[in-house]
Amino acid sequence: MYKFYRVKTTHIDYCVEDEDVIDTLPMDDPDDEDIEDAIDAVKASLPQVLELEIECEPDDLDDMVCDAISEETGWLVDGFTYDIIEEN
Repeated sequence: MYKFYRVKTTHIDYCVEDEDVIDTLPMDDPDDEDIEDAIDAVKASLPQVLELEIECEPDDLDDMVCDAISEETGWLVDGFTYDIIEEN
């Protein structure tokens, strides 16, 4: 049975890898610190709090929230927390 959920996400850990940022760096041979700084900058620019509306089976809610974050931001996530604001 599908249910409607409105959720609020917090503490999103985005999956940003070296290869996601290396081409954006202005130098030819960036060191690990430069890459880590670029990753941190990307993560800092992404939202931690999102309100999402999802319709799904109750058992699928975690997966659907994860998918909705990725669809909204364009980035995969390693983890997150959320609260259900509304459920019908």
